[in-house]
Amino acid sequence: MSDCREVRSREPKLRQLIVELIEQARALSLVFRLARELQDAWVNCPALSAALMVAELGVKAAAIQEALEKHARAHLDELAEILRNWRQQHASHGGPERL
Repeated sequence: MSDCREVRSREPKLRQLIVELIEQARALSLVFRLARELQDAWVNCPALSAALMVAELGVKAAAIQEALEKHARAHLDELAEILRNWRQQHASHGGPERL
């Protein structure tokens, strides 16, 4: 009978841990979705901006788009490095290793 009481006494703490785990998983999912949307926006930006810049500057579209893509990809590489460093720091603290 003592075992039953012990299990029941731990039940509220277990429920709280489950809720926290679900909240953490949801937050991680939202952060991942936001990161994906930001990446997509950066990848698509050169094509969208090139047309506007061609009209504004009167230069060849291919050259503008190529330059913009080069710089956008370099920026995405910088962001990826920030994410890698963040993962390493938080993985060592028992945090999520995958984002």
